[in-house]
Amino acid sequence: MEKFIKILIIPVIVGFIGYFAYNKIINWHKKELVSAISQERNKFEEKTWQLEEKIRKLEEELSLKKETHIPKEKLTEVFGEEETLIFPGIENIDCEDLERQIIAFFSYLDKRDYIILQNLEHGTYDLFKQVVKLLSENRPIVTGETTDIILLTHNMAHFYRVLGKKRIKLTKKILNNENDIFESIMPTFYSFYKSNKCCKEELQGCPSLGVLYEYAGFFLNTVAGRSYLLRRDSKIRILTTYYSILIIDKANEEILNHYGIDIRPHIDLSINDISNQKSLIYRKHYLTKLQSLKEKYKM
Repeated sequence: MEKFIKILIIPVIVGFIGYFAYNKIINWHKKELVSAISQERNKFEEKTWQLEEKIRKLEEELSLKKETHIPKEKLTEVFGEEETLIFPGIENIDCEDLERQIIAFFSYLDKRDYIILQNLEHGTYDLFKQVVKLLSENRPIVTGETTDIILLTHNMAHFYRVLGKKRIKLTKKILNNENDIFESIMPTFYSFYKSNKCCKEELQGCPSLGVLYEYAGFFLNTVAGRSYLLRRDSKIRILTTYYSILIIDKANEEILNHYGIDIRPHIDLSINDISNQKSLIYRKHYLTKLQSLKEKYKM
C-alpha cells in the first residue's frame, strides 16, 4: 500500500515540478519576448524620429530658400525692369541711382491699393518728408529716461506723440504690406543718408547724422526704444538694430558720439540674432560687417 502511494505521489510531484518549470520557462520567454519587442519598438521609434527630423530639416531648408529668395517680380515692379538693386556693402554709389530708387519706391507705394484708399493729398513721399521733419524736430530721450517715470512714459509714447495716430497706422500698414522688400530697400536709404549731405539734399527728407545718431541711441540704449522694437516683426527689429549699430559707428568716426554709447555689447547681440534669423537675404554680409566691427573695437 505504502509502495503504491509512493508510486502515485511521484508522478504528481513530477507533474507539479514540470508545471512550475513550464510556467517559469513561459514567463521567462514572455519577458524575453517583451524585452525584444520593446527593443525593436525603441529602434523603430528612433529611426522614425530620425526620419522625421530629416524631413523637418528638409522642409526648413525649402522654407528658408523661399524666404531668402529675393522677390524679383516685386522688385521689378518697384524699380523697373532695367534697374539694378543697391546691395549692402556697395561703396561709392552714384547719387542718381540712390535718388532714382528712392523716388521709384514712393511711386510704387502710391499705386498700391491700400495706399490709394488713404486718399493722401500729396502721396507717400510727401508723408515721408513730414515724418522726417517731425522726428527731427522732436527727438527722443537717449539717456536718463529711467530717472523719472514721466520721462519714461514720455519716451514710451514717443512715436505716437510726435507722429499722431493716422501716420502711425499708415506706417504700420506699409511695414506689414511691404515686409518682403524692406530688407532690399533699407541699404538704399542707409547709403543715401550717409552720403555727402544726402547727395547735397537734392531730395528732401534727409535727416542729419545727429538725428540718426539720437534715434540709433534710442533703439539701442533705452528701455522705450528696445520695447518698441520688441513689438515689431523680428526681421524689422533685427535690421533696425543692425543699422543703428552702423550709425553709432559712423558717429564714432565723426566724433559725434556725445552720449558715449558703447556699441560693443550690441554687436555681439546682433551677431547672435542675425545668426539665428536664417530668412535674411543678406545675412552673410551683415555677419561679415559685424565681425569687422568686432576687430575694429578690439572685442
